Amino acid sequence: MEKKSKARPNNAKINIGWREWISFPDYDNFRLKAKIDSGARTSALHATHIQEFEKNGERWVRFRVYQSRQFMYVEKPIVRYTIIKNSFGESQKRPLILMKIKLGNKSWKTDISLTQRSGMAHPMLIGRNTLKKKHMIHPKRSFVLTEKK
Repeated sequence: MEKKSKARPNNAKINIGWREWISFPDYDNFRLKAKIDSGARTSALHATHIQEFEKNGERWVRFRVYQSRQFMYVEKPIVRYTIIKNSFGESQKRPLILMKIKLGNKSWKTDISLTQRSGMAHPMLIGRNTLKKKHMIHPKRSFVLTEKK
């Protein structure tokens, strides 16, 4: 009798909930609650104290991220500016940065737009470009990959 392997085939999708905890490996695994949104193309991060500046002839941005009374300060080069239509139908010009995120036990770099999401329940929105067609979203489940904290 042949044993079935529990290894995931290369093309199998990773199951995730409509919200998950993500972390930033390059920043002491700072954790944020993220909403998974297949309707959004680009991921968005709630950033405060946004300041743009020049460093070594490039445009950079400095900002603060907040979750559960903890702060993370970040400085990143601006990849480009992008026009995003927000959930209220308004177009916004936003700086786009490249950051490494971790979802479950996988981590990768992805484009993230910076915006004010203070009125939103989740400080991070994960768009479909970040998921790269490798994830299956379960709309009735939360925190499938990570424990709720």
